[in-house]
Amino acid sequence: MDARNLDSVSREEQKAILSNTISRCMIENHMTLENLDEACESVREIYRKNATIKG
Repeated sequence: MDARNLDSVSREEQKAILSNTISRCMIENHMTLENLDEACESVREIYRKNATIKG
């Protein structure tokens, strides 16, 4: 298996872990897709700020 294929598998596994965690949280807390969109925007902003600080 080449490095590109291993990276692809790792990304798929990470995506599955994150998706399962988010889905579980949303179901347990009776959240909507609007809540998810707002949370994603907050996470994006945190990543942007961190990139700016480190850059």
